[in-house]
Amino acid sequence: FIIMNRYYIFLITILTLGIPICSNSGEGGEDTIKLYLSRMGIQELSSTTEAPDFTLMDINNRKISLSELRGKIVLLHIWATWCKPCMEEMPSIQKVYEKFKDYDFAVLAVSIDREGIEIVRPYVDKYKLTFPILISESGKISNSYWTWGVPASYLIDKKGKIIGRALGQRNWTGDDATRLIEELSGKK
Repeated sequence: FIIMNRYYIFLITILTLGIPICSNSGEGGEDTIKLYLSRMGIQELSSTTEAPDFTLMDINNRKISLSELRGKIVLLHIWATWCKPCMEEMPSIQKVYEKFKDYDFAVLAVSIDREGIEIVRPYVDKYKLTFPILISESGKISNSYWTWGVPASYLIDKKGKIIGRALGQRNWTGDDATRLIEELSGKK
């Protein structure tokens, strides 16, 4: 009876303090990723949502396809030079790119400016952006990714599935974003 009482007292103490008895919380995992997606206001999408592949020209006149980045976590960012929130968000995307580019992480920023490279290149130079900047003058990328406004960002897993979608500006250098990308890319 005394042993049983000690057991119940121990169990109640553990549950009251919220101490995990048996969990993988130290190892991260799907629940941790969901937590950080939620904290960042990123809409979680079904794990079966395949990211539509595309091939676009970058500002250096190279063709880049999303499918070339399989095996990496991809931050796909759809933006425009006339978008004030995009201007405010780009420096944080540059910082997260610099921090994680040597890991299984890539950034693809797709401009939907109809004027194309002529208007995009000065913007890229002004903000000293070093990640790939692609051009979609037709804006068809927006239709492929079910969005009608900018900025819109998508996190794509190593298998090419969309993890989540963020409509509007995000801070990609905050603690939640850093931990999310660490969890996804395996850098801890």
